[in-house]
Amino acid sequence: MIKKSKKIRVGVVGVAGKMGKAIADIAINDPDVSLNSGSEENSHELIGEDIGKILGKNPLNVFVDDDIKSFFKNIDVAIEFGLEQATIRYLKEASKCKVAFLSGSTGISSNTFKLMKKLSNNIPILWSPNMSIGANLVKEIAAETANKLGKDFDIDITDIHHKEKRDIPSGTALSIKEEIENKLRKNKIKKNVNISAIRAGDATGDHSVIFSGKGERITIKHTSSSRRIFAHGAVKISKWLYKQKAGFYNMKNFLDIKG
Repeated sequence: MIKKSKKIRVGVVGVAGKMGKAIADIAINDPDVSLNSGSEENSHELIGEDIGKILGKNPLNVFVDDDIKSFFKNIDVAIEFGLEQATIRYLKEASKCKVAFLSGSTGISSNTFKLMKKLSNNIPILWSPNMSIGANLVKEIAAETANKLGKDFDIDITDIHHKEKRDIPSGTALSIKEEIENKLRKNKIKKNVNISAIRAGDATGDHSVIFSGKGERITIKHTSSSRRIFAHGAVKISKWLYKQKAGFYNMKNFLDIKG
């Protein structure tokens, strides 16, 4: 059992990146959260810098660190949105240190997913490729719509992100497809669900599920205008995850309890 403290002490992996800075900024303004550590890879130019100064705020006396053991010394929850190699490293250390682990890493392999499930016997772990509450509601609504229309309607997913995003299609698009296919499979409906991915400009994430029938079309869409929605979600979910017992969780678990 993870020891509870008054404020939830979080550490942010990749704290000097775009998403890391957004999460850190929200965390330090949340009265229930204390930002206690932030890490970067050892070649990063901001190692040793005060995280407050990096965010353009007053010094926090919390510094960007490249030592994974130091990162976990004084935290309750680790928040990680990195590449798979970082996910694995920090996940293993979180398990050793009995620290809850929240991952928004996209494009993880089946082996990493299995590792998360295994280590969730020791600590609470939540993984979601998208921590926007709206995007996850779209996934649930799309699956229910597929249940009603799947026999007679074609189903397509569009996935639009900025041109620097590496995973194509996105983890969000794949998770929407999986949710729809699971629902169709339960109802013995055979249907191809297609994904069309576009990488252009600075879009932070647009996902649409299009149901096309004879003479009509239904579109369920979620548009994010800022990566801060994912950062807000991450901080909110970390407060919930901290209170859970060891186990593997997803956004559906969080939304069901929240609702």
